[in-house]
Amino acid sequence: MLKSYRWFVVIILFLFLTFHSADLFIISAVNPQLIEEFKVDYVTMGFLFSISLLIATILYPLWGFLYDKYSRKLLVSLAALIWGSTTWINALSRVFSQFFTTRIITTIDDAAPPGVYSLVADYFEPKDRGKAMGVINASSPIGAILGTVIPLIIIDAGLNWRNAFFITGSIGIIMGLIIYFFIKDVPRGTSEPELSGKLVSDIYKAKLSDLKILLKNKSLLLLYAQGFFGVFPWNAITFWIITYMVMERKLSSELVMIVMVVWLIAMTIGNIIAGYLSDLLFRKTKRGRAMFGAIVVFFSALLIYLTMYSETFESFFFFGVLTAFEIPMAGPSVSAAITDVTEPELRGSATAYLRFFENIGSSISPALVGIISMGSTLQFSITLISSLTWIICGILFIFLALIIPKDIDRLRIIIRKRADELMKT
Repeated sequence: MLKSYRWFVVIILFLFLTFHSADLFIISAVNPQLIEEFKVDYVTMGFLFSISLLIATILYPLWGFLYDKYSRKLLVSLAALIWGSTTWINALSRVFSQFFTTRIITTIDDAAPPGVYSLVADYFEPKDRGKAMGVINASSPIGAILGTVIPLIIIDAGLNWRNAFFITGSIGIIMGLIIYFFIKDVPRGTSEPELSGKLVSDIYKAKLSDLKILLKNKSLLLLYAQGFFGVFPWNAITFWIITYMVMERKLSSELVMIVMVVWLIAMTIGNIIAGYLSDLLFRKTKRGRAMFGAIVVFFSALLIYLTMYSETFESFFFFGVLTAFEIPMAGPSVSAAITDVTEPELRGSATAYLRFFENIGSSISPALVGIISMGSTLQFSITLISSLTWIICGILFIFLALIIPKDIDRLRIIIRKRADELMKT
């Protein structure tokens, strides 16, 4: 397979996830306009956000299994078309009951990432997957920027919030068509060195009875545990950092916007660089990705403290950039590590379960920060939750480094056995 084509696939899927992420962020940016037009309160909108997150969480295991059994290209295309069409329908709502119902329907496709990661894994050999995963992971911060900037531009131009939904909805439909017509759905396991040139059809597909294998994989269980705790800091920061900058640091809205954009750009760069570092360490030792993850999260705990307790704006901004650059760096290692220990036909489900546990953690974190801050400050509660859970993640990564070689070897034995069987047929 040509290297140029596999990177073409990565870029297309990166664009899909970027604009999909932007679509998810847009509703937060237009929330004031929605409240004003539909005459609803914060509690009602909060309930909508929570229900949407809950439905997406429940659907992750289902989408993961579908990705492992059927055409990933077709399913990702379908997810993009669902995203585009439901976003258009959502924008056409004239009363809040219509908006509420159609917005919940848009969450049906929110579990698309596992299929993307599974497909990308079959385009890259194990030693090169970190780089690809780093690019794919960079879609989230870029999507956050676009999801914030697009509606603000539209609103500043005096246009209705619906135009932002029409734009991202249209992009979703276009991306669905591009993926369907230009992406090849390669057989599961194609990129495994032992199976190179031996797979002519997609013969390895998941069965429901296979899913119990995932719960017996100790490395996956540790990855899921760190995923649960690892999103606590992300959601503590995502939900509360702007409020903290405005209420406790007394920064202007213009300055907050500049800070957020710079931080999100730093996150994007951090993801991409982390992918290369993850592959470099993995080539040196099977423990490389886990060791890198441990280093990243321990430093994250330190950097968030230095950021939040900076006395001047200049130091707050400086350490904030370092923190934003560093905190996403464990992500590519986690995504690649899942493929290092999981059979090709179960990688969609393995990634879906990770997202399932992450979403459970994400629902707890913002509330904990709010509760703790009632008796102290947002500065203290954000720092406490973030530092403590990152330290827990670091400990889990250390345990992962101890056991992951065994699970990597187990997978390689399975792949070699499959290669031998294919040679005999």
